[in-house]
Amino acid sequence: MQTEEKLIPFHPTDPTGCRVLVLAPHPDDETFGCGGTLALHAGAGDAVKVVFLTNGAEGDSSGEMEKSRYVALRQEEAKIACGSIGVTDLEFWSYGDRSLSGARGALLRMVDLLRDYRPQRVYVPSPQEFHPDHRAACFLLCDALGEAGPSLDVAFYEINQPIRVNTLVDITPVLSRKYLAIDSYQSQLREQPYKDVIVGLNRYRSMTLPEGITHAEGFLLYPDSLIQKIGPLSIPFQGVHRLAPDPGESGPLVSVIVRTKNRPHLLAGAIKSIADQTYANLEIVVVNDGGKPVQDVAESLSGGIPVRYVHHKECAGRASAANSGLKVAKGKYINFLDDDDVFYPQHVACLVNHLELTREKVVYSNVLNVYFSGPPETPGNRGKEEVVFNFDFDPDRLLFENYIPIMSVLFSREILEQVTGFSEALTLFEDWDFWMRASRHFPFHHVDRTTAEYRFYGTTGMATAHRMKYQYDQAREILFDRALPHMDGRAWASFQKGVSARRKRPAIGPDAHHSENDPGEARDDPPNVLNFDEKLQHNTAEMARQQQTEQLLRRKVSDLERRTRSLPLPTIQKKPATRIRRMIAGILRKGRGFCCHPAEKGVDR
Repeated sequence: MQTEEKLIPFHPTDPTGCRVLVLAPHPDDETFGCGGTLALHAGAGDAVKVVFLTNGAEGDSSGEMEKSRYVALRQEEAKIACGSIGVTDLEFWSYGDRSLSGARGALLRMVDLLRDYRPQRVYVPSPQEFHPDHRAACFLLCDALGEAGPSLDVAFYEINQPIRVNTLVDITPVLSRKYLAIDSYQSQLREQPYKDVIVGLNRYRSMTLPEGITHAEGFLLYPDSLIQKIGPLSIPFQGVHRLAPDPGESGPLVSVIVRTKNRPHLLAGAIKSIADQTYANLEIVVVNDGGKPVQDVAESLSGGIPVRYVHHKECAGRASAANSGLKVAKGKYINFLDDDDVFYPQHVACLVNHLELTREKVVYSNVLNVYFSGPPETPGNRGKEEVVFNFDFDPDRLLFENYIPIMSVLFSREILEQVTGFSEALTLFEDWDFWMRASRHFPFHHVDRTTAEYRFYGTTGMATAHRMKYQYDQAREILFDRALPHMDGRAWASFQKGVSARRKRPAIGPDAHHSENDPGEARDDPPNVLNFDEKLQHNTAEMARQQQTEQLLRRKVSDLERRTRSLPLPTIQKKPATRIRRMIAGILRKGRGFCCHPAEKGVDR
């Protein structure tokens, strides 16, 4: 979050040394908005001209005075007030009060004024004022800037609507003169306690200035070139981003669910990676699935992030632990992190920013596979690194392989309204099954950025690591049975198309190795799944070619039989008929041998 000195001035600015034009929508606005500053200009010998744009005739709420007399009274008050602050160059345009917006001829008159007077600075009410004539004066000036000739600065002043100022002028030395000028507008002081309000605003504006400065006037000062580019309505919001918190300092609550069992040394690394996030609004949900207590580990390393702790008395399994975490998580968004993996510091901020910006429900990033030969905190134990999981979303491909690691996904709690939690009938691939079901209702978005580490211990390959731990093949069979209702010809064709267009990702690090094969399924699938996919694709194509050959042979046989039947009887009884029959028999034998023994052609049954 940015500090005060970057949001408002802490030192006053000397405004003098320039030729000044003041646009006052009514007689009194010049004094209320910038009377002290004008007194400083006049005292420094600067040329100061005040133009009163309307006659102020609607200022008499009682209606007791005849309008022409009331307008004359307000002009006389203006002359006395401006004289009090040393300004004598006055011009009264006398457009109708509350009728300045759209007044005929006003724009041309303003252009001529700027060209003839050639001011270096123009004081005008800000576009945030709520009186229509105040805003009309601002827009009239801004419309004329492009035709006005030499460049100038515009100082927006405040009267009935405080603004975000970038310039403060110390008016303490001339405060008594401003008081006299305000007192000159008795017709207006009878309507509202303007003196108390304006003096109070000036006192407030001195709050950040050095000791001894008791009153100040505030302005939003910008060059006319910028105003012409972005328009007056954008001016009050220039730099407004400075008021916003820094990235990660605000945003919706994110729950990070960590499942663990008897691995406190690895859990410590996962918790620390959550504590190191640049995103602030987090909670950690630790689900201990029947292991020894680790609440103290989580709370001591959480870095002040609130921890919710769930303890299963007995091991209930991966899916049950995930569901327990979902039940107690309070976040708008949810991310899982297994106890042996870690986030990079920008992980949550990166994914939250995407969901908040796009209003999508599921987003995932890339992860880096890292293989360790011992405890990860020992630098020498860090071995091969490879980017394996980096694929754009394809819901059909997800039916056949899981390419989205669980820690890489941030999803909205809203998806749980249409997708029940993790299936406790599964002992493995529960995350793949969850993504598969979620993908039937919601599109996932892939952010091509590596934000987490998928860690392996005591192995140099993902395939070996998984097959050592899991009943891998049996679990895949169960998963594919669950996916069958969603599989059809279109999904299979889409998957096959993806197989032939696999993207290969470069390895990271000097000793990195990148598999030539497809990464396969996240966490629970080895990288050699492409060997199976390629073999399956090859076998399918080979069988298709065999079927085409068999059909061609059958057509030729049928054609030959048809032709032999049509031959004259004497011809059939001659020797050539025997040769034809032998030839047909040979063709059929070859056809059967070709079509019915695919294993001899290398087809994997």
